[in-house]
Amino acid sequence: MTPEQFERQVRWLARRGYTGIRPSDWLAWCREGKPLPEKPVLFTFDDAYADTAEHALPVLRRYGFGAVVFVMTAQLGGTNAWDEGEGAATLRLMTADQVREWAAQGIEFGAHSRTHPDPTQLPRVLVSEEVAGSGDELARLWGTRVISFAYPCGVFDDEVRQTVKGTFDLAFSCEEGLNTLRTDPQVLRRTMVLPDDSLIDLAGQVRFGWSPLRRLRLRLSRAKRPALPT
Repeated sequence: MTPEQFERQVRWLARRGYTGIRPSDWLAWCREGKPLPEKPVLFTFDDAYADTAEHALPVLRRYGFGAVVFVMTAQLGGTNAWDEGEGAATLRLMTADQVREWAAQGIEFGAHSRTHPDPTQLPRVLVSEEVAGSGDELARLWGTRVISFAYPCGVFDDEVRQTVKGTFDLAFSCEEGLNTLRTDPQVLRRTMVLPDDSLIDLAGQVRFGWSPLRRLRLRLSRAKRPALPT
């Protein structure tokens, strides 16, 4: 997604009365009843790419939106090593100084493990090291307790979920949908905005937690595929 696309989406949300919140705002509403704005929306960014700090966070600041960035603490200042082995382009990640700089400006940071493994494939002791270790390292860097975690690639099982619950108040999955007081705080839902999504897609995502238009496009594209020979 280009910076111009992203700003157009944020501007659209701002003009329609949406307000950007942070995980701490959501937690305060759930636990203490602290009021949220009328139309709250939470931006989440996984992996802490450097271009998030360079392009996305300045846009959010201009429009007064909060957000959370999920960090792999052992990868700060490095590259997306977990993807490079699968042929992905090499991309820079945020540095510790950038985390401190943006934390001071109101952006929250959550943990995303230490090295971005599939946690369901790790021995229990390594799951704890990846999960709790990332929270401890980020807390030392940020200077305060970390309340949120995002499952790497959205992958988790009951053991991983319980380990995360023992360390963090909130955990974010990749399941689509809206969040309410009834939503499991360890399996909070999100929807991914893709580069070819229109503002109509975005309207559906903030209204329903998913885009009806995108699902229609997907259904039509499948219908157009030629039948495989039998």
